[in-house]
Parts: sequence; C-alpha cells; structure tokens
Amino acid sequence: MDHARPHLPHRSRPDGVRPPALGGRTLRTTAWRGRDDVALVVPRPSATPPTAEDVARLVDAATGAGLQRLVTGALAEVEQAPFLAAGFTEHDRLHLLRHDLVHVPEVPGVEPRLHRARRGDHGAALAVDAKAFEPFWRLDQAGLDDALAATTTARFRVAATDHVVGYAVTGRAGERGYLQRLAVDPDHRGRGVGAALVVDGLRWLRRRRASSAVVNTQVGNEGAFALYQRLGFVPQPAGLTVLTLALGAAPESRPA
Repeated sequence: MDHARPHLPHRSRPDGVRPPALGGRTLRTTAWRGRDDVALVVPRPSATPPTAEDVARLVDAATGAGLQRLVTGALAEVEQAPFLAAGFTEHDRLHLLRHDLVHVPEVPGVEPRLHRARRGDHGAALAVDAKAFEPFWRLDQAGLDDALAATTTARFRVAATDHVVGYAVTGRAGERGYLQRLAVDPDHRGRGVGAALVVDGLRWLRRRRASSAVVNTQVGNEGAFALYQRLGFVPQPAGLTVLTLALGAAPESRPA
C-alpha cells in the first residue's frame, strides 16, 4: 500500500494509553499507527457484514472512550454504506490492482541485495517507512507487526548494503496473495529496488501456490501505479476507499 495524505494533529490522551478495543461481533478496532487518539476500524473477517446500527454503536463507544477520530481500512463500494450512514466521509481513494501470477519476471539484479528481514532490521525498515510516507500513514512497530500477522503466512524482505534502503511485506491467505507494504528510501528510488522487492514477493507467492495477488495504491501516486502495471498487475474496475469520522457532535446522518 502507498499512502501520502495530510497529517492529522496528534492529541495524546493524558494517560498515554492506547485506544481500547471496541467493535463487537462485526467490527474491530486497533490503534491507528501508534496513535492514542485515532482508531482503525475494519469489518471482522468471515463475520456478518456490519449494519449502520453496528457502526453507530461503535461511534458512540469510541466517543465515550475519548477518541478523536476513526479511520476505516480500505473498503470496497459494497462495504461502505453502513459507515456513510453513520457520518463517515471519504478520506482517500485507492487503486486496486490484481496479478494472475502466470507471467512473473525474474527478480532483477540490484545493488543493494535482498535478504530476509531479521528482528534487528525492524527499526531500520521503519526508518525507511518514515522517509517514504507522510506522518499520518507511517507504520510504527505495532503497525508492522499487524501487517506481518494479517495473513496466514508472510514474507518480510529488506534491500540493504550497509543499511536498509527498502522493504516489502507480502502475505498469503488461502490462494490469495497480498502485497501488504512496500517502502523505498526516496534517495534510492529509480534504481530498481522497488521492482526487485515486488517481484521477489510475487515469485514467493507462486511457489506457495497462490493463484493471484492484489495490491492497492493511492489515486494520484502515479509512480507506484506505473510500477505495478509494468510488473504485470492489472487495475480492477472498482477501487477502494478509506473513510474517516471526526468524533464529537453526532452527525445528522447517523441513524436514530
């Protein structure tokens, strides 16, 4: 995923405690990028789709917990209705691209070389992430751990010589593969590092017998969009949307 959108002012809660887990049977929340005033909201996998009433209850609980904002994961159009009814509005639009994993090029030879990320590489990878993304979209250690745990199996690779200049997290769940995160140090872009990391992940997915892979990137991020298409990803007709809601006064559109 490639995100770069304006930073929301950070407002720490006095006790410094992260947001409590909320949501119930159809929704779950986690801290957004380590923030203690913003929570990520996603529908629970394999659960009944949330209703507008489910989302409204979550909004009430989040407000009562002292949160300042809710942000959804990337939602397909059919998933957005209950959030829109509860007052959420569009924060970001994303391209969704799919690769059939039939024609995957060889991993291009680049310097620096790719290797499996070790625990000691996490901090360096997050430093690259901080340079590659604007503050609101940056990962912290918890966010990186979430990305690694989001699928049944995951591959975490870094590009490095004497220091890490890029990394990718690729995951597989069933027959579907996901390019979870790709970040390259801006000082090393245009040298094939991003392409090498993506192709490495695609070839790993094919060895693991995945039938397809998906990735999303922001509308307007033409560099990443062109890279993915060059490597065989095909844009899907319907994209994805990230929604957000500033908490406080109840929005007029919320159901009674």
